[in-house]
Formats: sequence, structure tokens, C-alpha cells
Amino acid sequence: ETQLDLPVVRPVDVRAVRDVEGLLSVEADGRAWTTRTIISSTGTWSHPFIPYYPGAETFTGEQLHTVDYPGPEHFRAKRVLVVGGGASAVQFLGAIRPLTDTIWVTRREPVWRTGEFDAEIGREVVAKVEERVRQGLPPRSVVSVTGLMLREQEREAERLGAYERRPMFTHIEPGGARWADGTF
Repeated sequence: ETQLDLPVVRPVDVRAVRDVEGLLSVEADGRAWTTRTIISSTGTWSHPFIPYYPGAETFTGEQLHTVDYPGPEHFRAKRVLVVGGGASAVQFLGAIRPLTDTIWVTRREPVWRTGEFDAEIGREVVAKVEERVRQGLPPRSVVSVTGLMLREQEREAERLGAYERRPMFTHIEPGGARWADGTF
């Protein structure tokens, strides 16, 4: 956005998008635009999706979503289970692992990117997403296409073992999570 000097307007609650002679007419918040491109960023911050895990309602500890992240100090000296394979999970682990004990769980093994994310890689990512959509398939998660990168500020957490991923647990109990092999 900054690098390309893009005229991004936020927050915007879009009411209608219409094709007008090959351009898009956008109506939002009492305003209107004509454009060739729209980037739809879903409302994860105003409407977070919290998946159900069996037993979650019995857990006596604290459960937070990304939108509620209070900062790393909140977790000092606590034991924290971070659920999710996206960039937010990686960044949270980077921030809190130096302060506390963490466990990281994801449905799938993470795909790590070691090289820089340059314009050519960006074009390849867009092409992959477009190809899936052309095939009538839903787009995959962002990191399934881009991969995950560790930034310099996450290297200490890496040294402390933060990114040793475990598979998803089977259910939650009042005091924590239990895995299929019986470990708690």
C-alpha cells in the first residue's frame, strides 16, 4: 500500500458493486467510486470466526481470539496453547514465547518460506489463486499459497522451540487440551 502509493480507504462497509461498461461501480457508506479493481478484505476483526472444539465450553482458563490479543505481557509466566497455522499465530508465538511456555497446534504442517517475498513471487501467488478460482474452487488460505516466514523479531522464539508444531488436539477439558494419544 505504501510502496505503491495505493489510495486505500478504510474502514468501508460496501453496499453494492455493479459492472458498468467494464468498470466496477462501488457504493459504500454514502459514497461511490468507479474502479477496475476491488480488494475484498473480510470482516475478521469485526466478526471473528471462532471454530468449535469439543469441550471448549468446559475450559476454565482464558480463551482469546486474535482480535482480543492484549499484548505479550498479558501472557507472562502462563502456559499458552496457540491454535492456528497462519501468520498471526507465528507472530504471537514470536512475541510471547520468550515470556512463557507455549504449545503450537495446527491442522497441517506449516509451509515455511525462506526467500524474500518479491514482486515475482507475488505474481506467482496471484496466478495460483486465480487458477483455483477459474477452476471453480474456493481460494485457499493466504499462507497455503505464500508460505510462512520468520522475521528477525521471531528468531528468539524459534531458538526457544516455539515453532515445533503439534497436531490438533481431540478435545478440550476444564484444565487444558487432550490429544488422541491421551497426552494432556
